[in-house]
Amino acid sequence: MQLPQISIPLTLPFEVPTMVHPVIIHFALVLPVIVLLIELANLGFKRRALSLTSLGLLLLSLLFFVAAYYTGKADGGEAFDLLGTGAREALGAHKMLGTYLVYALLIPIAFKLAAMLLAQKWARGALIVTLIMLISFMVKQGYDGGELVYRYGVNVAAVTEAEEAASDARDDLADMNETVAEQAAEIETLKAQIAVMQSKAGESFGEKVDKAVTDAVSKVKKIFSDDNATKAAPQEEKAPSSEANGTI
Repeated sequence: MQLPQISIPLTLPFEVPTMVHPVIIHFALVLPVIVLLIELANLGFKRRALSLTSLGLLLLSLLFFVAAYYTGKADGGEAFDLLGTGAREALGAHKMLGTYLVYALLIPIAFKLAAMLLAQKWARGALIVTLIMLISFMVKQGYDGGELVYRYGVNVAAVTEAEEAASDARDDLADMNETVAEQAAEIETLKAQIAVMQSKAGESFGEKVDKAVTDAVSKVKKIFSDDNATKAAPQEEKAPSSEANGTI
C-alpha cells in the first residue's frame, strides 16, 4: 500500500538558499540520538535538569527537521530537472520520508510532555521506544540521502554541470551578441558606401545620358544642315543660265 502524499502547509516569507541542506541535516540526525542517550541515562539518574535538557533538544530537533525539509526541498527543486527517471523517483521517496519524519517527531515530543506532566513510567518507556523507531528511519533517510548525492549526483555533479553549462552558454551568448553588434556596424557601413556609390553612379549616368542626347541632337542638326545646303546649291547655279537665255 502506498503512503498518502503529504507536505508541510507552511509558506516561508523568504527564499530558501540552496546547498544548505547538507549542513542542516547533520544536526537533524544527531540531536534525536543525543536525546535518546540522555533519556537512557536519566533512567538511572532521574534528574530534572536532564529531563528539561531532553525536552529542549527535542524541540530543537523539530526546528532542524523543519529546516531540513525546506532546504532539502530547495535543493531537490534545483536539481530535479537535471536528473534521470531513477534519480527523480529516489528523490521523491526521500522527500516523502523526510516529510513523514517531521510529523513523526511530534510523537516522542508528546510522550516526553506526558512523562514530565503525568510522571508515568509508561510514557517514558513509550518515549524511548518511539525515539528508537524514529532514529531507525532517520538512518535509512541518511543512507538514501547519501545515495542521492554519491550515486545520482544530486546537487553535486548535476548542479555543477548545469552551472558550468549555464556559464558557458552565457559566455557564448555574450560572444554572439558582440559578433552581431560588429556585423551590424559593418552592415551599416556597407549601406552607407552603397548609398554613396549609387549616388555617384546616378550622377555619372545622368551626365552620360545628357552628353549622349546632346551629341545626338547635334549630329541630327548637322545632318539636316548639310542636307539643306546640298539641295540649295544647284538652284543657285541654274539661275544665271535662265537670265542668259532670256537675253539672247
